[in-house]
Amino acid sequence: MRSSSEQGQVQLKPGSELDVNFIYHNKIINTRAHVKDSSDNTIVLEFEENDKKMTPPVGTDIYVLGNTICYNVIDSEKFPEVRATKVFHRNYVRVDNILKVAYKKISQEEYNKYRAPVIYEQIFGESFKVPEIEEVNLKLLYKLIYQLNLKIDHILDILEDKTTKKYSLIKNEYINISGAGLRFTVDQAFSIGDIIALRIFLPLSTQTQIDVLGKITRVTKKKDRYCIAVKFIELSEDDREMIIKYVFKRQREILRLSSA
Repeated sequence: MRSSSEQGQVQLKPGSELDVNFIYHNKIINTRAHVKDSSDNTIVLEFEENDKKMTPPVGTDIYVLGNTICYNVIDSEKFPEVRATKVFHRNYVRVDNILKVAYKKISQEEYNKYRAPVIYEQIFGESFKVPEIEEVNLKLLYKLIYQLNLKIDHILDILEDKTTKKYSLIKNEYINISGAGLRFTVDQAFSIGDIIALRIFLPLSTQTQIDVLGKITRVTKKKDRYCIAVKFIELSEDDREMIIKYVFKRQREILRLSSA
């Protein structure tokens, strides 16, 4: 048996067999993969897991166990074959969950002319943030507040349907989120470099809305839809900490679900 230090020196050459994992929605997928091709910082893997429902979307991080190496998926259309590039540095952990996100593309002229808070109010209306609550055992109170918030959202959605919407809304799809940005799928075509205004709704007791501007860094067309990656460019450190807090909470949920 090889020592952990020897495993850490494994060369990922064609023909190598690897133990890998990645997060897919609510599950941590642990599987084996065969290295079909490897050049510079790009690798082509073929997974033993061939369930099409488990296809990791572009942008998914794949971890090579025992080797402390992370790869990021750049093409998975031929799953169980996946093409990925090596990740040299990742500041923020990313997770998937079904979140409500409102978004709208803004022009470069709008971005240059208006301050971020003005843009948010023009598009989304006034922002509402729940005051900070001390970290005490308020599970029942939180549940009641959260259920009330959902009902209010539903009422607002009905009202919005009767007017001309200024933005698009995602409610029932998985969103990939980190302290650095988002990845999600839309019907609208975007271009790399486009600026987008976002209102993100997080299921936390201390804050439910985060307004942020982002720049689109990647666009992948899949059938008649587009998977876009957005890097935050105007985000307060308080809001970033709130997102990170949510990400860690979501990680714990995924670990519990995976070990159940």
